[in-house]
Amino acid sequence: MVRQMYHIFHGKHRLILANNQDQIKTFNPDFILDQTNDDPVKNALLIVQKNNSEKTIVLLGNPEELMEKILDKFRLIKAAGGLFFNAQKELLFIKRLGKWDLPKGKLEKNEDIETCATREVMEETGAKNIVIDYSLADTFHTYYLNDQWIIKQTHWFTMIGDEEQQFVPQAEEDIEEVKWMDLNTINLQELDTYPAIRHIINEYQND
Repeated sequence: MVRQMYHIFHGKHRLILANNQDQIKTFNPDFILDQTNDDPVKNALLIVQKNNSEKTIVLLGNPEELMEKILDKFRLIKAAGGLFFNAQKELLFIKRLGKWDLPKGKLEKNEDIETCATREVMEETGAKNIVIDYSLADTFHTYYLNDQWIIKQTHWFTMIGDEEQQFVPQAEEDIEEVKWMDLNTINLQELDTYPAIRHIINEYQND
């Protein structure tokens, strides 16, 4: 089965890989590249390079094939993280380097993705005895490090556990604060966080 859509957050820009033009109308794309383009992936990355303002670029075609072409141009790092909720349906956020984030981290050698997710949430928040509830989607975002472009694929899970425990921010990972937030009262669009974080929370809310 062909996946219907991928979202890749490339700096301030969003690349959407989709196989149906009707799916993308709500995203108000600035550019739509289809198979009539010689190399839609290369052209999309050129558009990003030339634009300082935020752009949404849609690549139409087989999303899996388009993703393979994108992965050829980046170094892939796999990671996992958690949306940890309490009984009041508040979500546990961390503040890292001044921005609100969700606990997540890189997959270690010989580690399965579920173990990675729970380990990272416990390490970054100091939480104990948390368990996975169910699996969510993956997010993809890029960054430049050590003279190479990297794309990070993060798999997300919802989690539950003891909400009365004492949380301890992981200082060595530059985490300053751990805080419950009510998704019904915060303005997610105004929250100082990352586009990929807004995306996975929206995916959860629309699930």
